[in-house]
Amino acid sequence: MNVKTSTSFALKHALWEFKLNARNGEQILLLVIIPVIVYFALTRTSFIGGASWNAQNALSVAVTIATLAAGFTSLAIATAFERRSGTLLYMGTTPVTRFELVLGKSLSTFLLALVSSFALCVVALITGWQPTSKALLLIGVLLVGTLSVSGYAFLMAGTLRAEAVLALANGIFVVVLMFGGVIFQYDGFGATLASLFPPRALLILNEWAVDVASPTDSPVWLSAMVLISWGILGILLASKFFKWR
Repeated sequence: MNVKTSTSFALKHALWEFKLNARNGEQILLLVIIPVIVYFALTRTSFIGGASWNAQNALSVAVTIATLAAGFTSLAIATAFERRSGTLLYMGTTPVTRFELVLGKSLSTFLLALVSSFALCVVALITGWQPTSKALLLIGVLLVGTLSVSGYAFLMAGTLRAEAVLALANGIFVVVLMFGGVIFQYDGFGATLASLFPPRALLILNEWAVDVASPTDSPVWLSAMVLISWGILGILLASKFFKWR
């Protein structure tokens, strides 16, 4: 099968996955409603840091949350239950190859993150965000951010029971948001350490794209390399240990 045909199959599968997930109420809650609630909580209340956040800071945090939810939590849970039900084995009987299946799922996840982030940007525009041309780079940041964690979603879904993935993926999501330097942030060594992991690195890139007035001190290029490195490692681990049944 040539590259053109393989890409076509992957894109068709991505659209099918996207339509399927878009009709799922739990996905809408996780990828749109919760990030929007976080955005309003940050901009309209002062329970984090003792003061309300401006639109740029809150948007960068909310987009980070939406990307992690789509690229890790949602993908891991959905894939784990497809594996348990035998759906993945059934897909293996079709002309779609394993590579096309994984690529299609990853692209579908990126589309979900893109739609979620678009909704957040609309909300931010309504509430005072004034974007620059750099905001278009959010699309690239979303792609790199999604791929940086999707390998670990496949790794969990392909090695653990579906019920364990459900509990662990949600637990990791909450812990990362609370202690990964996304909502509650650190200074000094804590900030440096957190910036070496995808959540904080992704937040730094989102801050750069939405023009946060006082971004973190970590260089943008370093954050990009962190995401790419974690993404490559995750894909390699998933390709080695993922089991389809």
